[in-house]
Amino acid sequence: MKRLIPLLLVLSLTGAGCTLFKNIESAIQLGSASASNPVTKDRLNAMESAAILIFSGLNVWRTSCVQGLIPPACKGQITNVQVYTRQIQPYLVQLRTFVKTNDQVNATIIWNEVLAVIATVKNQAAANGVTISNVTVGG
Repeated sequence: MKRLIPLLLVLSLTGAGCTLFKNIESAIQLGSASASNPVTKDRLNAMESAAILIFSGLNVWRTSCVQGLIPPACKGQITNVQVYTRQIQPYLVQLRTFVKTNDQVNATIIWNEVLAVIATVKNQAAANGVTISNVTVGG
């Protein structure tokens, strides 16, 4: 019985992960920022939602790796992706400040940097056979 409980927990987490991926398909579409497409509070919220979805997907990948549900090579792959994910949070802090002060020049620069990092994270994960989400970046 004691062995059955962890197994049920793992199965429920992986099932929740699959449901998560289905729910986030086409959930958020982010476009690049420009003078004609400024970074507003609503767009900032969309960016933060996209980051949350991506981190959630990466956490499911990491949990599956730690639990041995996927091949051991995942550890190195996740380490390679974490180099990029660690860049997102400081950028979002800066972006919040620029949006709050309506500094559109710097907000646009940081917005586009975050989009580039998100695209890199998704591409790195996809290169390792993991689809994080269908959050659309660029455009």
